[in-house]
Amino acid sequence: MSTTEEATINPDGSTTFNGAGDGAGSAGAAGEDMPDMGETAEEIVKGTDPALYLALSVVVFIALYLFLQMRKKTKECRSRRLLFQS
Repeated sequence: MSTTEEATINPDGSTTFNGAGDGAGSAGAAGEDMPDMGETAEEIVKGTDPALYLALSVVVFIALYLFLQMRKKTKECRSRRLLFQS
């Protein structure tokens, strides 16, 4: 006999079955054999956010651009000074 059960998937990935009459399948992912995945998932997630790398690269790019622009202006000022000096 085929029975259809409604399953609810929780945010942590575990499932609960509604209307499990005899308990067959009610020991699914939340059994004692499996470790608590919530704690291990939090440990894996720890690290540096990629957005920080992006922000740092933007700051470095802007600093390099400003440095090159200032160097260019300095060279232009020196060449004009030498041109008008003679």
